[in-house]
Amino acid sequence: MLRIAICDDDKYICGKLEELIAEFAIVSIVKVDVESFYRGEDLIHFIQHNHPFDLIFLDIELGTTTGVEVGSKIRNELNDHISKIVFVSSTTGYDRQLFTVQPFGFLEKPVNSNELIRYLKLAIQVLRLENQYFTYKVGTEFKKVTLNDIVYFESSLRKIKIVTLTSVDFFHSTFSEITQKLPHTFVSPHGSFVVNYAHIKRISKDKIYMTDGTVIAISQRNMKHLRNLQIQMTKEKMDASL
Repeated sequence: MLRIAICDDDKYICGKLEELIAEFAIVSIVKVDVESFYRGEDLIHFIQHNHPFDLIFLDIELGTTTGVEVGSKIRNELNDHISKIVFVSSTTGYDRQLFTVQPFGFLEKPVNSNELIRYLKLAIQVLRLENQYFTYKVGTEFKKVTLNDIVYFESSLRKIKIVTLTSVDFFHSTFSEITQKLPHTFVSPHGSFVVNYAHIKRISKDKIYMTDGTVIAISQRNMKHLRNLQIQMTKEKMDASL
């Protein structure tokens, strides 16, 4: 899923970008989730209370503020250095201060569909590499850890405990939200845990033993899925060795 934000005070531009992105998604068989904002303040507020976007198309000449100011807040106040920001403008000269916002690129108005598609494809390529990481938010700070380093997640209400090879941290989320970001190698032995198969040391009749010494019970309902994953992972290892 590619999460995209469009921020432009011109509703026609927002609609046109949405249309072009939807056409690209159909042709490329890519799932996208697009949100449009007509004010920079609304985009900031949305990011503050939700997850960051993968890709943001941000107009430089917004009505009540500038795209540079909005981008700066995203980077510095929200500590979001993960979202890719493509500035959109009708002018060809770009001020040096834009580069402090770490732009992913620039689009000129009227937007050329080929240029837009180029950035969409590039974002997908970059995200495939970055998907080796899990990103989460603690307070106003976005953090990321290597997927391979994650041992397990433990849930209690809306608070998630993340245990890695070197640290323990806590953040507010739900399992339904975090599992959307995880590959199939993460599995739930029961409702309170999601574990990294790579860090399962041993599976017994009703328990799994993690490499960090944690022992987790397996619910009867989830045993079948865990065993199927074990068979699949074993087969993948055998195929890789051929």
